[in-house]
Amino acid sequence: MTTSGEARAARLWMLVTEFADGEVVAAAHVCQAAVVAVGVDGAALSLTSRPDRRQLAHATDAVAAVLDEQQFALGEGPGIEASASSGQILAADMSSPAHAARWPVFTPAATEAGARAIFAFPLQVGAIRLGTLTLYRATAGGLTNEQVADTLTLCRTAVAVMLTTGRPPPDGAGSDQRSWPLGGPGEGRIEVYQATGMVAVQLGVDLHDAFAALRARAYTSGIPLARLARQVVDRQLRFHGDPDSDDG
Repeated sequence: MTTSGEARAARLWMLVTEFADGEVVAAAHVCQAAVVAVGVDGAALSLTSRPDRRQLAHATDAVAAVLDEQQFALGEGPGIEASASSGQILAADMSSPAHAARWPVFTPAATEAGARAIFAFPLQVGAIRLGTLTLYRATAGGLTNEQVADTLTLCRTAVAVMLTTGRPPPDGAGSDQRSWPLGGPGEGRIEVYQATGMVAVQLGVDLHDAFAALRARAYTSGIPLARLARQVVDRQLRFHGDPDSDDG
């Protein structure tokens, strides 16, 4: 006898494979299925191993990509919380004062990008924690219990897909990094990781504190994190114990 959970999983897997259309199922197909099944405007799937290692595997549209990048750069937002707490974060109205107080820097950036509701779910099965699936809507409004259940099932599907096909395609076979099951390095992310290591040596701190210093400098100077990281990697900028003595 088929249970409701099994029927849900089968229905959603069929939707995912329809988007795959004969190709190897990847993160992109899970995100596309989530948009249709849950009734949202966009989705992004990110991999997270620690606070300074957040890698975009796929974003269905420009807004979803901006939301992921802003959370990575600012260090706050629903996806960051979902990953840290291993719990779902449902922000049905980003214009709410409560959300502005909760994420004071990310909230205005999200609403400016066009997201009025954001829902973040951890990618976790048992002890396996891989990242987050973040959904957004252009209008405010929460998710029904059925929509939450569908999203949780798609999260488990995403974990299974990434664990079984988590490798880049061979040369010449689907070079777009956004379609890779485990994602490409993400624009600017490699430079950020390299710069974090360099700042750690320059300041004599661990990688976590170095990343925090890099992120803080990007925010206070109004320079995108990836661009600031490139300046560090190119040795145009050096961090010292006295922030006022940084070379520019």
